[in-house]
This record gives sequence, C-alpha cells and structure tokens, in this order.
Amino acid sequence: MVKMLFTKKIVLGILVTLVLLTAVGINYAVGVDGPVVKELSLQEALDLAVKNNPDIELADLAVKRAQVECDGAKDVADDLEINVVNTYQTGIMKWVTPKAKEMTLILAQKGQDVTEKSLMSGVEKAYYDVLSAERTMEIKRENLKLAQDRLKIGQTGYKIGTKAKVDLNTDEASVASGQAEVAGAENSYRTAVMELNRMIGLDLDTLLKLTTKFSVEKTGSSIILEDTIKGALADNLEILTVKETQALSQVQFDVARKFYTGGVTVYDTAQIDAKTAELKVKQKELAITSTIKKSYLTLFYLEKSIDWRTKEIEKAQENARIFLLKYGAGLATSLDVKKAAIDLEQAKENLSGDIYKYNILKSLFKYNLFVAD
Repeated sequence: MVKMLFTKKIVLGILVTLVLLTAVGINYAVGVDGPVVKELSLQEALDLAVKNNPDIELADLAVKRAQVECDGAKDVADDLEINVVNTYQTGIMKWVTPKAKEMTLILAQKGQDVTEKSLMSGVEKAYYDVLSAERTMEIKRENLKLAQDRLKIGQTGYKIGTKAKVDLNTDEASVASGQAEVAGAENSYRTAVMELNRMIGLDLDTLLKLTTKFSVEKTGSSIILEDTIKGALADNLEILTVKETQALSQVQFDVARKFYTGGVTVYDTAQIDAKTAELKVKQKELAITSTIKKSYLTLFYLEKSIDWRTKEIEKAQENARIFLLKYGAGLATSLDVKKAAIDLEQAKENLSGDIYKYNILKSLFKYNLFVAD
C-alpha cells in the first residue's frame, strides 16, 4: 500500500512538472514573439487621422450649427417688413444680424477646410518628429559605441602602462555620458510616438515602425511662388476673417448712416470700425506674403545646406577614424579623440536637423498653411 501511494505521488509529481514546463514554454514563446509592432506609412497615418481624429467631426458640427443660426437670422429678417424698420435696433435685426450669421457660416465652412489641412499638416509633422527622434536615437547610440571602443583601448593601454589615469577617466566619463544621452533620446522617441498615436487615434502605447522615410528630393524649383501667395491669401482663415469683419463693419456703418448723422457715437464708431478692418486686411496680406517669401528662400538654403552637411559628415567620420587609430598607437590623447567624436556627432545632428526642417517646410507649401510671423 505504501509503495502504491509512493508511486502515485511520483506520477503526480511528474504530471505537475509537465504542466509547469508547458506553461513556462507558452510564456517563453510569447516572450520570443514580443510585442506587436505596427508598420505605418505616412499615407496610412493621414488616412487614420481623417477617420479617427475628432477635430474633423467638430468642424462639421460647427458648420451645421452656423447654418441653422444663419437660416434663423434670415427668417427673422424676412419677417420684418421694410416699413417697420424705423429704428437703429430694427435695422440691426434686418441687415446686420443676418450678415453676422452669414459671416459665421462662411468662416465655419472655411474653418472646416482649414481644419482638415491643419490636421494633415500636423500629422505629417508628428510623423516627421518620430523620424527625427529615431535618427537622433541612432546618432546617440553610434556615439556611445565610439565611446565604448575608446574605453576598451584606454583600459588596455592603462594596464600595459601606455595610457594615463586621466585618459581612462575621460573614456569612462564619455561612456557614462553617452549612456545618459541614449536614455534621453529613447525617451524623446517614445514621447514622439505617443503624440503621433494620439493624433491618428491609435492606442498611445502602440509600437510603430515607420515605412515612409525623409525625402531629400529637391522640389523647391517646382514651387511657383506667385501662385502660392495668391492661394494663401485667398484661403487664409486669418485674412478671410478680417475681410468678412470688414464687410460686416461696412453693413453696420450703412445701417448707422440710415438713422444717424455725423457726431453720433454709433455712426462714428461704425465708420472707424470699417476703416480699421480695411487696414487690417492690408496688414495681414503683407505679413502672410512676407512669411511665404522667407519660407521660399529658406527652402532653397536648406537644399544647399543638406549637400554641404553631407560632405561635413564624411570629413568628420574620417577625422574620428584617424584619431581613434592615433589613440590606439599612443599618438593622441583621449581628449583629442573625444573632440573628434563630438564633431562627428554634431555633424550628423546638423544634417538630420536640416533634413527635418526641409520636410516640414515642404509640408507647409503642400497644404499652403502659412501664418503671419
């Protein structure tokens, strides 16, 4: 009996062990697979934004509300017979209020278009922010690798007496600094991914692999500056707002003139408002035109700068390589090698920054979304 019980315990133990091993195997398999990474092109990001971002629906609701209020104001005005419009207050109801509601509707409709374009532009920027953060992370990791290589050389040299303690300390500090910078770059990358996820309606913690890369194709010459300015002035919400306000001010002035003469506050302020709106239109148009022309010049500068900075990286890479060899041969100090590595890192960051700014500017011209400086 004792023997049978002992045998059953052994069998039970084996079964339990098998179950545990199976469970561990399952967990291990999950760990090997890792978290799901979503591949995402720029166009897919734009499509998701239109589908998921609430700003589009909010703009649509604003148009519907403005339409209802505009129709209501016109109905009230139509019900007012011209023979009963004998005071400034009834004149406001007959002519000014309908115009004001019509202005609100026009701005809401234009706002709907601008909202979609702004969302597209914002998503492109968020997408480029992730690409930029990803490149910065790569640069920091490359810099850390160089620092670790220097440290290995320094440690070997210190052991055999060809490197001073200060060289070893410098190399160790460079590695520690590099590790901190990598951690900071990784944090910035995760933050950029979360912001892109937020804008396109994905879970904030979704891991992304961006499949569209930065474009360095020179497109500045394809931009027709005068057409861009003309389109921007016609579509700019700021300018349209000022123009519509100018038209409304003129209606208010005309109504005031029907019932008052010069020297009456309502008449005089309406006249001043009309003139103020006219000046603001000219002011905005000049400011927008200036912004576009500056951006246009910057676009061409960046095209030249990208070519130059690409050459600078080649020079800095060769310089860093030579100093690392010299350091290994005892012909350079750790500070010399560190300076060469810093120059290389800066050259990479300068190129990355220019490519980022170039793509952001191209996006602005693509959607023609310029605001006054």
